[in-house]
Amino acid sequence: MSERLLEVNNMKTSFYTHVGEVQAVRGVSFNLNKGEALGIVGESGSGKSVTSMSVMGLLQYPGKVKDGNIIFKGEELTKKSQKEMMAIRGNEIAMIFQDPMTSLNPVYTIGNQIIEAIVRHQHVDKKEARVKAIDMLRTVGIPSPEKRVDNYPHEFSGGMRQRAMIAIALSCQPDLLIADEPTTALDVTIQAQILELIKELKDKMNTSVILITHDLGVVADVCSRVVVMYGGLIMEEGTAEQIFYDPSHPYTMGLMKSIPRMDTKEKQRLIPIPGTPPDLVKPPKGCPFAPRCPYTMKICLEQAPEYTYLTPEHRSACWLLHENAPKTEVDNGVRKEVIK
Repeated sequence: MSERLLEVNNMKTSFYTHVGEVQAVRGVSFNLNKGEALGIVGESGSGKSVTSMSVMGLLQYPGKVKDGNIIFKGEELTKKSQKEMMAIRGNEIAMIFQDPMTSLNPVYTIGNQIIEAIVRHQHVDKKEARVKAIDMLRTVGIPSPEKRVDNYPHEFSGGMRQRAMIAIALSCQPDLLIADEPTTALDVTIQAQILELIKELKDKMNTSVILITHDLGVVADVCSRVVVMYGGLIMEEGTAEQIFYDPSHPYTMGLMKSIPRMDTKEKQRLIPIPGTPPDLVKPPKGCPFAPRCPYTMKICLEQAPEYTYLTPEHRSACWLLHENAPKTEVDNGVRKEVIK
């Protein structure tokens, strides 16, 4: 049986602004096992990054985790002080941000930034930390690491900077690596290399990974399980195979139809999801996707659906799955079926 590493239970995160409370995450629950890769996908504003920042304890005013539990290795993170969280961040939980140029300090060498993390968390001297830093740069595929360790961020290409960020994140061999849109600013060739590197290091170090992205192709390549978020809630969760080949929520189906496929007919247009995400200052009382959903019923606008478990691993929050719902022929972009 797999060892449970992280449990997030009914987490609610809000930002208290001059226009009101922005309910960015509105009751999210998921778990992660040791050595597992979990993808969190959804449109911009769905709550993906806020979820990761909440787990890391990186939210600052006006953001706050106002309810729920975040249990990491059996310990409740929401009860810990900033000093205690600083000891965990970088050492047990590490994060790769989407823009390495703004995440790396431009006035310090790459080596100094890796060495700082190693010295702080592993309590070794700078000489030993430098050796580890060079070895880490070699591990992430940076050529001539003995020389490049003394380079500044501007002397690295975009792909090399992202590799350096991965080296910093993994320098203390954390149990959990959170990658927030790690390939957004990179061209497709470098994207593939970075994703392959993350997979290799995950397997080599048995590190658990949470991959946050809007790119479903990235998730398919790395993750074994997927969470689909929208409007601060989880719409659907399942294995990668279930999400890609047997999606049950109209939002997931919409995402699938809006991305290119290898078997798409020539000149066949992609189908965008009409409308815009909900206003989370005044979130809807029903399903947040209802105003954009082609299968909306009256109850969808009035009451939020409970989760229906299609299998022990596959759950979906949609009224179409209720036993009393009308049968609806749904085109999910892969096949047509009648949702019962």
